[in-house]
Amino acid sequence: MKLYGSDLSPFAARCRMQFLFKDLDVAFEPAPGGLKSDEYKAINPILRIPALETDDGICLPESEVICEYIEDLIPEPSMRPTDATGRALMRTLSRITDLYYLAALGPLFGQMKPETRDAAVVDKALAATSNSLGFLEHYIGGQGFAVGDSLSLADCALVTAFNLTLPFLSRFGMDDPLKQHSKLSSYWAAIQSVPAAETTISRMQAALAKARAEGRMMGV
Repeated sequence: MKLYGSDLSPFAARCRMQFLFKDLDVAFEPAPGGLKSDEYKAINPILRIPALETDDGICLPESEVICEYIEDLIPEPSMRPTDATGRALMRTLSRITDLYYLAALGPLFGQMKPETRDAAVVDKALAATSNSLGFLEHYIGGQGFAVGDSLSLADCALVTAFNLTLPFLSRFGMDDPLKQHSKLSSYWAAIQSVPAAETTISRMQAALAKARAEGRMMGV
């Protein structure tokens, strides 16, 4: 198998965290020919990363689909709770992370320069971000993991999203985004010491440092 992605993509990092937990040796490469190339389009017409090229020759897009596929293909060690409620909560947290939290942050990436910043856009985005954190606070578990007492796909989503975006929010006055969310704050403090999460965070931070040194991530 081969995963097409970028070291700076939290969605690719989500898949790699799962591979790490399962001790899977999956090749990791950039999109062939570049993200918008005809070569990559022939493999993945959606032209987004990550995408997983399976041993069957199929290219699967979307990180959540990839992670679920890997769980079906290689069920042990499992990253899904054993009961239906736990699995539903895992998927709920993952969906909130993608569709509410990360989506709320999107407009802020166009507001990096203080001198051209639109206060109304920023205020709206920060309000939506706070709301989404409240949604996560409601559903997050209380045992140091997103759901239950072990690592799950919800942790893969949350760890990679928080690692990239919590420091980013400080640029807009949210120096401690989790301050009003005690369960999320406790979760984030605990999960960073879990080996698969710790290694994933280190990889992402190294990639960010390299990108900043090369002038590719001036605002993040």
